[in-house]
Amino acid sequence: MTHHHNKKFTRKTLARLIRSASTLSFAVGALGFGNSVYAQEGAGIEEIIVSGQRGSVQSAQLLKQNAEQIVDSIVSDDIGKLPDRSITEAIQRISGVTIERFISIGDPEHFSAEGSGVAVRGMRHVRSELNGRDSFSASGGRSLSFEDVPAELMAGVDVYKNPSADMIEGGLGGTVNLRTKMPLELDGQKIGLSASANYGDFIEETKPSFSALYSNRWDTNAGEMGILLDVAYSDLATRTDGIFNRAMFARTDIVEGQKMWLPKGADWRTMEYQRERLGTYGAFQWRPSDTTEVYLTAFRSSYDMQWNEDAIFVNNDPWTLGSDNAVFENGVFRSGRLYDTANDGMSYGADIRASTRESKTTDFSGGVKWQASDKWSFSTDLQYTKSTTDSLDSTVATAIDLPYLDLDLTGRMPKITSDASYLADPGNYYWAFTMPHIEESEAEQIAFRIDGEYTIEDSFLRSIKFGARATDRTADNIDTAYNWQGIYQPWMKGWKLDPDQPLPKIQESEYHLLNLNQYPNFFKGKGNMNGVVWAPSLDLALGYPKSFQDLHGAASPNYICCDDFTLRDKNDPDWSNRQEENTYAVHAVARFGFADLAKPIDGNIGVRVVRTEMTADGFLVYPDFTLNQAEEKPFNAPSEFLSAENSYTNVLPSLNLRMQLRDDVFLRFAASQAISRPDFSQLKSFRNLEASFRDGQNAESNIPASEVRLSSTAKNPYLKPIEADQFDVSAEWYFDDKGGMIYGTLFHKSLTGIIRDSVVRETYNGWDYNVTRPENVGSAKINGFELGYNQFFDMLPAPWDGLGLQVNYTYIDSSTNIPDAADADNEGATRSAVDTDGTPFPGKQPYEGLSKNAYNIIGMYEKGPVSVRLAWSWRSEYLMAIGANGYDGDNGGVNESNGTYYRLPIWSDDSGQLDGSIFYNINDNFSLGLEVNNITNSETRTIMKQIGAGDRYASFFVNDTRYALTLRANF
Repeated sequence: MTHHHNKKFTRKTLARLIRSASTLSFAVGALGFGNSVYAQEGAGIEEIIVSGQRGSVQSAQLLKQNAEQIVDSIVSDDIGKLPDRSITEAIQRISGVTIERFISIGDPEHFSAEGSGVAVRGMRHVRSELNGRDSFSASGGRSLSFEDVPAELMAGVDVYKNPSADMIEGGLGGTVNLRTKMPLELDGQKIGLSASANYGDFIEETKPSFSALYSNRWDTNAGEMGILLDVAYSDLATRTDGIFNRAMFARTDIVEGQKMWLPKGADWRTMEYQRERLGTYGAFQWRPSDTTEVYLTAFRSSYDMQWNEDAIFVNNDPWTLGSDNAVFENGVFRSGRLYDTANDGMSYGADIRASTRESKTTDFSGGVKWQASDKWSFSTDLQYTKSTTDSLDSTVATAIDLPYLDLDLTGRMPKITSDASYLADPGNYYWAFTMPHIEESEAEQIAFRIDGEYTIEDSFLRSIKFGARATDRTADNIDTAYNWQGIYQPWMKGWKLDPDQPLPKIQESEYHLLNLNQYPNFFKGKGNMNGVVWAPSLDLALGYPKSFQDLHGAASPNYICCDDFTLRDKNDPDWSNRQEENTYAVHAVARFGFADLAKPIDGNIGVRVVRTEMTADGFLVYPDFTLNQAEEKPFNAPSEFLSAENSYTNVLPSLNLRMQLRDDVFLRFAASQAISRPDFSQLKSFRNLEASFRDGQNAESNIPASEVRLSSTAKNPYLKPIEADQFDVSAEWYFDDKGGMIYGTLFHKSLTGIIRDSVVRETYNGWDYNVTRPENVGSAKINGFELGYNQFFDMLPAPWDGLGLQVNYTYIDSSTNIPDAADADNEGATRSAVDTDGTPFPGKQPYEGLSKNAYNIIGMYEKGPVSVRLAWSWRSEYLMAIGANGYDGDNGGVNESNGTYYRLPIWSDDSGQLDGSIFYNINDNFSLGLEVNNITNSETRTIMKQIGAGDRYASFFVNDTRYALTLRANF
């Protein structure tokens, strides 16, 4: 048997396979699985073997070259072997795709080792599909949490940058399609097994993972049949340490007659993360004849996660801090001792925060494909999807009043020093607060699709495709919100606590409820902090609700009034919300081609019309709040049922053109209109009214009711989708069929209806509230380009002829037009960035999550039994949020004396990570390999930007270098 490559035969044969397949998704199964293609010529058999990384790159190249849309792909180069350990890590290698290294973009204080949210061309409004069908997680959004899905189940992942009208609407940034394998795409019986030991060098734990696949096909009297069964399990443990600088505040009482910037302080924390992920997939295919196919698939993914965070954090009033020996540079604090001039000490909190999440997504799909004649073909597809997510975010905190804090900001990271013996004495701590948050979500969807296509011969019009799709989706959500409840707080003195007595300290009989955090090997030995911290035990956080009730109950005898602890029962209908959404879509697509032109042109033009109808039911919840004196109009009242209806119709045209300049050079143009519906979490019919005392006020102040701060957090079931006009122009040169190509793409997106929080004044029960709710208020323009280059260097002398290289680069620029919100009594109404002294930031901030520059460099080597891969991904700084938690006036930044309210922009700094793998094929059936993530022990940083105090690092994170020793077997 002869092994060789035939360029012309390989390209034409594989292209024909793709074009003749009913969908691009299923065509790739034959290309990607094992990456071998077999062909016959005449009486002899000619075998063309393309395997490993080389085969994966070639398959992805063919997908891009032959697709009607602009698409980039990652293809598995073996059974259960995407090139990275998770789907998010794999698709970040695609040009235009970036991932978050935080649990969410709006939470810059919690790092995520595996990466989380996926953005395409800077847009997080990304549709997720499983084999071309809708897929989602029941977490309030519309997309699948890609970290929930085992990468081992995938045959490949396609990222569509600009859609055609027959694609499901909703991918404003793009559409990510996860492809599984189908049994009739495989050659006979296939068995694949893998097992890994995963080790994190920071947490110093080893966890297992495994996967198994069985597939077979048979010719029977009833036709050709095939089954495929696939299961994958993985366990992971990581640790992340963080150090935090806090905001600077302009003070005129530190140095007489001068404006000096003094920090609120600095703090640190450590987080341990554990997750288990189990995925199962089964498929059945039956071809009773050459013209008919029936298929059934079942998919289930389970994700169980828990992270525990031990933190000591700044809790003091920035306006009462003093310093006698501070060193300033251009009016900005550089080093010195901080202390509190008005209280018993600098208030610091020490908490244990436990966050758990259990998610399950189940998908059952089935359909029929029928080639009715040479010209007519039809297909139908019925899908049922159910997803559930249950989460508990539980925080319990102690607090301590530090006599001082020595802070040195002259180095790259802050050096934090305090009285170590004072920190080590549990008798100096008091119980501070509890804060639980329960969320339980369940979503179900039934989707039905029917398509038909009429093929036309001897005409520039190649075919007309038409179809309809209908969905019925329900979403039930229980969300108790973050229920902060103070136990002992300094501001309770004179009201809830005796003003002449110190805050009650933790008693020796309660020491068993504490845990001594010694922070061993903190920041991998590079952290500049001292002291141990007594914080609540993990059992207290996980023991909710009884442990919380016990803590508050033990404190109640020390109160002189107002034992107002309330426990939010998740079964209380006040915290429930139900939504139902129905969509009805029709589409028509005309495919055309002008083969007789000097430069042949083909493509498609079409339109998709979709109607969306939704209802939302929930509650208006009044505050549980009273004053000592009689009130003419009480704040509290029975909850009220809220119901809302919303509907809209969108017409979405699209055009995709391809011009063939040469056999191997193509130009493309794509134009389309797209929408992204609001997340279900934004569409709730829910309004929670809140009443609270302003700073310095309490129940004993005999203040008039009109002086109580009244606010509300609400959602908006009347939101409309974000809309975009988008254009792409690309040039592609496929200079060899062994994975060699160069491409460049220019793109533009014009967005309208961007959703941001607004603050409006509304009256409830006779009282005026400042209500914060999302609204369609802004627009943006996004422009950029992508460049890419792939090649295997077969022309080099041995052994260097096994080298290969993939490089891509993305540039994105944006401008936003988001009008500022109306000021509502300095209650944070502004959407703009505001410094801590009340100075607005000039100009408009860019679109969140959008790095101007990003690139990937992937080096490959494949020769004989050895396969090596090194992948470096880098992205420039990007705006995470304006006024995220901890960087806005809600965290002690409101100065009641001058009304200052601040919202600081927080940026993620430039970041890069190097990952790699080396595999050795022991024989035709077995391979052994080592995979490593975060080889260079990269440090992730955020940047806090201020006008008066300048820019500086806000936080620093380090996490594990992760190793996976893997054994694979294929039969």
